[in-house]
Amino acid sequence: MHVLSQRKLAWGILAEPVDVDVSASRLASRREISGEVAARIDAAVRAGHLPAQDTSLAATALLGALHEALVGPLAPDNLDDPAKLRDAVQTVTLLALRAVGVMDARARGLVVQAVLPAKALVGA
Repeated sequence: MHVLSQRKLAWGILAEPVDVDVSASRLASRREISGEVAARIDAAVRAGHLPAQDTSLAATALLGALHEALVGPLAPDNLDDPAKLRDAVQTVTLLALRAVGVMDARARGLVVQAVLPAKALVGA
């Protein structure tokens, strides 16, 4: 949630043009996050919860969708409103679950009407 509370700063860190050293670090970070998402999709595929798929590609696509929809310049301007933010997060969560093959995410209780956690200090 830290990213969502400081969207412009997060987008600057994620995507603004920078020197080569920072770009390499940024790419390594994205690969690490994508790898973690792919590992979780792999586990769900192995357990029979998701259909077989290119989990690396799916994870990379999901990471891009999350960044663009919630953080990037195309994200809605009204995400300072907690209700709008909750709706946006739930919508993108449903999109992500459906993208990997979970068609009934709401019925299975994977996406719930939850209160977002209170803002916490980075590193706390």
